[in-house]
Amino acid sequence: MDTQSVKQYYRKHRKAIIVAVSGLLYASGWTLGYVSAFDTASAAILILAAIVGGYDIAKTAYHEVTSRTLGIKTLVTLAAVGAIAIGSYWEAAAVVFLFALGSYLEGRTMRKTRNALEELLEMTPDTATVRRDGEQKEVPAREVEAGEIVIVKPGEKIPVDGDVVEGESAVNQAPVTGESAPVHKADGDEVYAGTINQEGSLEVRTTGSGTDTTLQRIIQRVEAAQEAQSKTESIIDRFAKYYTPGVIALSIGAYAVTQNAILSLTLLVIGCPGALVIGPPVSIVSAIGNAARNGVLMKGGEHLEQAGKIDLVAFDKTGTLTKGETTVADVEGFGVADDEVLELAAIAEKKSEHHLADAIVAAAQDRPTAAADGGTAAVRADTEPASTDAHSIPDPDDFDVVAGKGVIAHYEVSGEAGGSSDGSDGGWEIVVGNRKLLDERGIDIPDEVAEYVREREDRGETVVHIVRDEAVIGTIAMRDELREAAPGVIDQLQDAGIETVMLTGDNERVAAAVAREAGFTGLQERGGEAATQEVGIDDYRAELLPEDKQDVVEGLREDHTAAMVGDGINDAPSLATADVGIAMGAAGTDTAIETADMALMADDLERIPYAVKLSKATRWNIYENVGLAVLTVTVLLAGVLTSYVTLALGMLVHEASVLAVIANGMRLLRH
Repeated sequence: MDTQSVKQYYRKHRKAIIVAVSGLLYASGWTLGYVSAFDTASAAILILAAIVGGYDIAKTAYHEVTSRTLGIKTLVTLAAVGAIAIGSYWEAAAVVFLFALGSYLEGRTMRKTRNALEELLEMTPDTATVRRDGEQKEVPAREVEAGEIVIVKPGEKIPVDGDVVEGESAVNQAPVTGESAPVHKADGDEVYAGTINQEGSLEVRTTGSGTDTTLQRIIQRVEAAQEAQSKTESIIDRFAKYYTPGVIALSIGAYAVTQNAILSLTLLVIGCPGALVIGPPVSIVSAIGNAARNGVLMKGGEHLEQAGKIDLVAFDKTGTLTKGETTVADVEGFGVADDEVLELAAIAEKKSEHHLADAIVAAAQDRPTAAADGGTAAVRADTEPASTDAHSIPDPDDFDVVAGKGVIAHYEVSGEAGGSSDGSDGGWEIVVGNRKLLDERGIDIPDEVAEYVREREDRGETVVHIVRDEAVIGTIAMRDELREAAPGVIDQLQDAGIETVMLTGDNERVAAAVAREAGFTGLQERGGEAATQEVGIDDYRAELLPEDKQDVVEGLREDHTAAMVGDGINDAPSLATADVGIAMGAAGTDTAIETADMALMADDLERIPYAVKLSKATRWNIYENVGLAVLTVTVLLAGVLTSYVTLALGMLVHEASVLAVIANGMRLLRH
């Protein structure tokens, strides 16, 4: 091995080598003094052991003193120097060696708590196969440019963020989203760097590479979160600033009263707040690492601790409890053909960006879908066979959105428009909206229309009215299917003693129907007998505008520690107002990753009970660590005052307590 290799090995393993050398010197000096009369040689070896093991400790202590921030290493240095000064060489070497060994083991175990971050870093491949100038070339993944086509073979990791342009495969997205099952990917689907292509070959058009990928943003967020302090950590840090000088003062006072130097030095050693200072950070880091591996991003320790207090979770309905894939369930014309109703509604909604508008326009472009009931496509007798081309929807001549209520549009008719029966020239005013909008405009709703609307809303469907020139000519019922996991998630939260509330802009009947559908019905054992119990959403608030949702969340916070679950963008005011904002489906969404207190990388409701339970476990873990640290110091102090604890024994127990709180915190990695 050459000199350069030796130097590199030493730099890499410096702490371990120092601990090993200090330990060997300590053992040699103690043995020499115990079995022979070479006291001078034994003392020299023990002092050397203290110097070797204590050099780095003393250097840090010097910087602590000069910066007026006394810490643990200052106490250890004072204890070692004092022990040497009074001739207690064995105690000096023992204190330094035990502290150095404890610090080394502490560093190793703390690095293990950050394994999640290292695993994430290893997930992104270094190279990518890119099609350039008609040829496939292997280039560094960070050099792939946006818009370039990357070829990913079966079994390979995807090196960039992008959209599939050719091929079909199942992709394991667990490294990014935490999803346990592979996700089918085909033309137009989004894929993420670090995920694994399992079956077919894929061609991906790059949207992000290098540091501009979802995985890299996750890594950056985890790094920042692990460094961010929780409230408990901040309190302990402030406490330590006064505690350490207090221990020094106590030690000086004890010597002044008893003239017992060993007692004074022992107080310095057992007073080190090591376990107290290290306990909360290791719990926080372990929990954040565990969450990252399971597709949940925590913004930092403060939010993690706050999430541990949650006793109420408010859910946005659309896109959260439901799939967010609104489809037209039924079109009903009243005195007007169903197709004409749908056509006019699509014209009015064509320029709207609302999700209901998208569903109406999509249904009009594929007319047989509009004849469906309950979401099943069927062709009515009065419709023509479906065309292979999408039906063209004319643009409205004028268009206005009434927030939370609907749209008003004007359409200039020339000849036959939208299948109109009169065929006259002129202009139509088309209103598509809810009852509030019609009431504001003084438009009467016929009884048969009102009865139809009630029937559809009782099924949990959202119904809009279509008005032409002040007359209601039809309705469109739309359905957004409930997520399959929703009932089970609600049940898990309630079993944990957490209340649930649904917030929606839909009217009372639709909200009530969805709340019932989100209920869970099952058998529970009570007193040895099976009893049927229905558990649903505890409460719901309907007909809410975005600002109303924010007000509701603010009100819920008065009596609860409230979390709000939404999509991270549309529900931003409510998420910001809640004690803990939880954004769903944040993968690929910069805004959600950067702003949410907690972000679920996939649209997986089942991550919510996991995240809440992990947060609560973390909070209790911190309490356990703080309690163990305080108990250890108290017992040691009592032992010193009663002469049962020696200087070396005090340090041994102290280091054991540090390792104990680290081990306890690391349990969260497997939660």
